[in-house]
Amino acid sequence: MKTLIIDNHMDLDCWGAQDLCRLARLSTQSTLYVRRAPEQDLPDRPESFDRVIVSGSKTSVLEKAPWISKLIDFVRKTVNQKIPYLGVCYGHQILAAALGGQSCVRRSTQPEYGWTQIQILEPSPLLNGLPSPFFSFSAHQDEVWPLPQGMKLLANSEQCAVQAYQLNDHPIFGIQFHPEHTGDYAKKIFKKMKKQKDSPPLLNPNRTDELYRPEWGEIIFKNFLQNKD
Repeated sequence: MKTLIIDNHMDLDCWGAQDLCRLARLSTQSTLYVRRAPEQDLPDRPESFDRVIVSGSKTSVLEKAPWISKLIDFVRKTVNQKIPYLGVCYGHQILAAALGGQSCVRRSTQPEYGWTQIQILEPSPLLNGLPSPFFSFSAHQDEVWPLPQGMKLLANSEQCAVQAYQLNDHPIFGIQFHPEHTGDYAKKIFKKMKKQKDSPPLLNPNRTDELYRPEWGEIIFKNFLQNKD
């Protein structure tokens, strides 16, 4: 099985999407390929891959840039080919933009930074095995709303109406939260944001050791990578 990870990170120390790669390697039957969308380094044919995972990014889907347009086109082709797709944060928003236009992504009225309590609303192959509610790390200022036609809402949170969704019954998913981020990563982000004068309210910044559960990310990625097409 060939798994493509599209890395959209803007900070050099995050290039390569290491946290996503770590979870994607849970499937020993999969060979990983990582490409960089901001450098317009995308494959010509998404059908060359069995799974596509699209990372988060500091960039907004609402911005106008050639590489964003190219990524939206690639994601649209991926969906049209019914290739299993998992969009994380920015990748979740890009999927909505690819299927419903950029009007399906908006600026959040209340950005989420920190440990978000997520409520599962509908059973799905992706979230099977998770408790409801569960906590996962979030870091976003944009959000998906309204859902594009044909999307099924899977989960939400108090401050975000769309935490997870699925395209009909196809293995095509978007999740707003970051199950790949570790407790150490969360602590680093909290420390950095507490120094910012204009930092948004942080969610549960002192509860990382209590709320970080690595098995939640492992369950999600195993579900996605092992899901039968």
